[in-house]
Amino acid sequence: MANYNILKQAEVYLVYAGNRHRLHVTSDISFSQTFTDNTYPVKTLHEQHKMHEASNIKKANAANFEFTIPILDENDLDVVFNLLVDYKSGTNTLNTFDLYIKLPNDVYKLETCVITNGTFLIEKLENLKLTIGGQASKLTRGATLPTTQTNPSVVVQAYTQNRTYQRIEHLFVSIDGTELTEGIYKVSIELQNDIEWTPYTTVNDALSAVDAATLMYPSTFVLKKRILSGSVGQYVLNTFNADVQQWKTGVPILIAAGNTSTNFQGLRFDLEDCSFTNRNNVEDVFTQFYDWKMNHNPTDLGSKIKFNNIT
Repeated sequence: MANYNILKQAEVYLVYAGNRHRLHVTSDISFSQTFTDNTYPVKTLHEQHKMHEASNIKKANAANFEFTIPILDENDLDVVFNLLVDYKSGTNTLNTFDLYIKLPNDVYKLETCVITNGTFLIEKLENLKLTIGGQASKLTRGATLPTTQTNPSVVVQAYTQNRTYQRIEHLFVSIDGTELTEGIYKVSIELQNDIEWTPYTTVNDALSAVDAATLMYPSTFVLKKRILSGSVGQYVLNTFNADVQQWKTGVPILIAAGNTSTNFQGLRFDLEDCSFTNRNNVEDVFTQFYDWKMNHNPTDLGSKIKFNNIT
């Protein structure tokens, strides 16, 4: 009897700099890759009945992937967070890595992955989460998961259900020096890395492309721009909310979410030179949304966004 692959049985491994990390991924992982089909007519003067066009498949589009991971007290998230935020050393581009999705009967591999989107999910009564989206050069099935480490000091994370999820015991938001903590019910923050794959179509490679193994796949990319933006949802209260139906530029924004212990763990966004627009939302209970973005261009975004052990 044939065996099926069930998504909830998937194990996700990230391999970066030769070191393997097991990710604590929820079940909503997705990944795919498509091929470019450039069709051409085959109807000729003598064969007028050939109305359908033939396929000419020579190249693959960049693969896409997305998954959500809970933000933990443990250090499992460090490698993902750094790949999202930091530049490659000495450059203005991003680091790449490989992803392996291990199933009971298969192993899928995504090569030369780059994170193009990271969304921090901060909602009351929920645990902190991070949704990662990205692109990759090539998706293959039947890969072999690496078992050796380039740096033996990097420990392969042992997967266990006994992880400490980051609960939102403390949520602080300040926009333009005004604290908005009271009445806040939702905060979202998104970092977009806008990349463009370098053209990779050549005549010689096109002539040798006869199957999926010999197709032309993207291999290098350039980082075009970065956008850090988000929104803050708050109930309209009679004690303040002077910004309803307002906008401002050049203001600081501070967002901190995590626990309230002495050794505070969680997320902290200490941003400057931001702009926001505020819009009223009419429902049973009136709310307002601060939609903001950062205009500042720091060379080290990790100095503005901090994860765990922050003060």
